[in-house]
Amino acid sequence: MLYCSNFVRGQDPETGSTKPESPVKHSEKKTSAGGRFKAFTLPPILKRRSKGNTDTSASDDPDTSIVISPPPQEVLTFEQNLQRNCLDVAGQQLIDKEEYLYGQVSEEVSQFNTEWEMEKEQLASDHQDLLSHIDLTVKSSLSLDKDGLQALKSAVKAILQEEEQDRRWLNQDGKRPAWRPSECRHHHNTVLKSLVEERMVNAELSPEESNELRSSLQRDVCGKGRCLQKDLLRVVKEVKGCYPKDMDICNLYGKMYHQAFSTEIRKILEYGLGMADCSYLLYWVNVAYPEILQNPDLKKEINWVQTLLNKMLKDVEQAWREGSESELRDNCYFSPLAIDVIQCINAAVISIETVLEDTSKVQIIVCLLKDFLNSYKQFQEKVIKGVNQKNSRTVIMANLACVEQFRDYIVKKADIFPLDVKECCLSIIADLKNCGYTFLTSPIHKDLKSQYKALGTPVWLEKKHVFETLLKGISEHIQDLKGLTDTCHQELLSQLHLEVTVEYVRRLLQRKIKLRDKEMQEQAARSVCEDGQRLHELFTEAGSRQEWLSEVLAKIAEVLRLQDISSIQLEIATLSQTYPDLSEIQVSALLNLKSNLSASAVKRVKKTFVVNQDTTSSRDTPSFFSMVVHIRKLAS
Repeated sequence: MLYCSNFVRGQDPETGSTKPESPVKHSEKKTSAGGRFKAFTLPPILKRRSKGNTDTSASDDPDTSIVISPPPQEVLTFEQNLQRNCLDVAGQQLIDKEEYLYGQVSEEVSQFNTEWEMEKEQLASDHQDLLSHIDLTVKSSLSLDKDGLQALKSAVKAILQEEEQDRRWLNQDGKRPAWRPSECRHHHNTVLKSLVEERMVNAELSPEESNELRSSLQRDVCGKGRCLQKDLLRVVKEVKGCYPKDMDICNLYGKMYHQAFSTEIRKILEYGLGMADCSYLLYWVNVAYPEILQNPDLKKEINWVQTLLNKMLKDVEQAWREGSESELRDNCYFSPLAIDVIQCINAAVISIETVLEDTSKVQIIVCLLKDFLNSYKQFQEKVIKGVNQKNSRTVIMANLACVEQFRDYIVKKADIFPLDVKECCLSIIADLKNCGYTFLTSPIHKDLKSQYKALGTPVWLEKKHVFETLLKGISEHIQDLKGLTDTCHQELLSQLHLEVTVEYVRRLLQRKIKLRDKEMQEQAARSVCEDGQRLHELFTEAGSRQEWLSEVLAKIAEVLRLQDISSIQLEIATLSQTYPDLSEIQVSALLNLKSNLSASAVKRVKKTFVVNQDTTSSRDTPSFFSMVVHIRKLAS
């Protein structure tokens, strides 16, 4: 029994469909197209599976119908598909053979056949040939004729097929081919970037145009600008049709050309410029280049604003990775990012309002700010995780100043933002602020951990120096919080004030002390009340605006001081009304500090709390007790 393999060298002569290639005893036969395919004898294990199969083509009943077979179609081998630039078909042939050679069947067949590995080696070689043809086609993207554009379209399909095959292998066990993942799409972008940079470097004017300019610098700048314009117009008119919409090829090219052009301009600036050349360069940067970007054909396909915003953020991230410290201005760490982004957005808004005379269109531009802020958030997350970057602290401080500027801009320009976009932007900004402040306060809490541990213990109650040491440590850290704008400094201190108070209550409710009698409970109440007052004074004098925190510890102290059950019930009810996020577990922990309370008394107070909690209105009150976590639940 012979098996004709056509994955790579050909296809099924009758159906044209692809079938697995077996690497066993083969002979070569010519196809109708002059190519070759291999015929193999099945190994014993696969032959056994064929037993029982009978030829049902013959029939006892005579068939009087006449069947006219269609003329045989030309069957192309892998090599022929490459030569004809049918790269997606050739790529699918390789994927089909890959599925067979590296699938379950290979594990059974390989132990009977020594040529199996040779077929895998051939497949690897063919795969490399395919990638080389894809590379050559992509490299020629900007100089293709009609047939060449069809080849590019086929190459793009092959890239997407490779990408899908990479994903399939990620979800499978077993030995995968050495070339998986092939990361074809990433390589495609790298090839395009190299192509664009090369064209920018080698861009030249025609002799006629060159003669009209005075200096080599002017000819160089003009040549690069003309090349950029010509190439991008070709992209939007011809190359775009070879790519699926989700690859956003026009904006990809736009971003690459903008970066390459900017790089070339910066190189020119490294040389001393005469007055004429300097004026010409300024003309190109401020007039000619923006006019190219406003070309109607380019403008409708390439989002230059988004490209510029992405470039700005990329530059900031690159500076952080290189270890650059944020600039210090007026004793505050500063980044020009927010100013640059806002100016870019404003310029686009003004341009649309002026040219289109339609204010509704500006919403398209301001919506880009939401995408930018999401990218900015991702960048900040990288900074926070970059523990080995010594400049992360100053970068976060500069980021917080930028976030403040973005917030002010959105609030001031609220009328041009769709409501959902505005709310989304402000939500992202709130996340950026909270993450930034937490990054700055976390080392403080880590340093104060040993002082925190003593809170709510017998030592804390007996010796005043325990809280004094904590207060001193907090004061020293407050003095070190420099480099923020006044608003950010105030917000940071407010958050630290809240976090310290939360930690104080959490430690107290861990029940490391038993207040056995009235005297101990009154002593603890005085300590909690005094500690709360001193914390409040320290933070508010430094700049915190969390005035309401002064009442939290005072109300807890009052519960500790009271002895009459009815009075305790009333105070717990007042506490839950003031702070609706107070939980039953936390009430239990607080009451169990008063170890002279009977179980029935505790139940009475808790019952009152539960009843009162059901009737508490969800008014606009600050959250506090929801942040007091990790309190052990006592057995009932």
